[in-house]
Amino acid sequence: MRAVLLFKLTSLLSDSSCAYSVCRRKMHILQFSQAGRHSIGVRVDDTNIINLNDFSPDLPTDVCSALCLDHKKLLTEAARCLQSTSSRISVDDVTLHPPITNPGKIIGIGLNYKDHCEEVGKPLPTEPLVFSKFSSCVTGSGEIQIPSATKGLDYECELVVVISKEARNVKEADAMEHVFGYTVANDLTARDMVSATKNGGQFLLAKSMDNFCPLFSDIVTKDEVEDVHNLNISTKVNGEVRQKSNTDQLVFRIPQLISYLSGFFTLSPGDIILTGTPGGTGMGFNPPKYLQSGDKVTIELQNIGTLTNTFL
Repeated sequence: MRAVLLFKLTSLLSDSSCAYSVCRRKMHILQFSQAGRHSIGVRVDDTNIINLNDFSPDLPTDVCSALCLDHKKLLTEAARCLQSTSSRISVDDVTLHPPITNPGKIIGIGLNYKDHCEEVGKPLPTEPLVFSKFSSCVTGSGEIQIPSATKGLDYECELVVVISKEARNVKEADAMEHVFGYTVANDLTARDMVSATKNGGQFLLAKSMDNFCPLFSDIVTKDEVEDVHNLNISTKVNGEVRQKSNTDQLVFRIPQLISYLSGFFTLSPGDIILTGTPGGTGMGFNPPKYLQSGDKVTIELQNIGTLTNTFL
């Protein structure tokens, strides 16, 4: 479903007279719907938004299309809208959606935290372990039905990278130019589907069941995060801390991942990269602590946001 794009302006550059400065203002980007209408919007504060499509009708109504059109135009129009006298809409009157609902690619990276490698008894990889998920996995906060096909549903808190512009054979030094921002994911995994006797040990079925990629509602633009490789990340299940780490534990950092991946295929605007999970997953306990009906999972990533899902 196409959804509404919503921006939160959290700080302004001192020189607002320059169009380039307007473009560089920090944004929180979301998607929402209201009364069956899906429109782009701007968050004014925690309780109010502005409909950006009323202000700039030529913009698309979903993040991927807007990024494909021109990610700089997207930010510029959002900033202009916020400076306008357009009427405000209460957040209580809209429905929030995942910030990316139709990514062309969902790319996952396995064994990319040092503490997770230790947890599963694996050496640090010498190159990224890459897998994919279907776009039908994407959902937001809220309730998720546990599929009957698995008895080993596991949680994985992850930092997500959102691609802003096409990347092909990109050097590490230039990789961050292709990052639009960040969000939070729970890379849900059916552990009992990752074995030599199930699907030949391939990850696809274990990673790609419906709703196996819940995303936090916001994309936080990259300029708002001072050091993305030094953020606390955690998972709680029914209030119990299961995962507690920091993105400084990443084996392959974001520039390395973008450079590596773009050497095999083109990264497109709106593609998302799930950068890996730290230690503390359910399978790491003895006996394993897999998700059960009624469990509430809360994932928090410093300076990005909190994703909460209840499992049925």
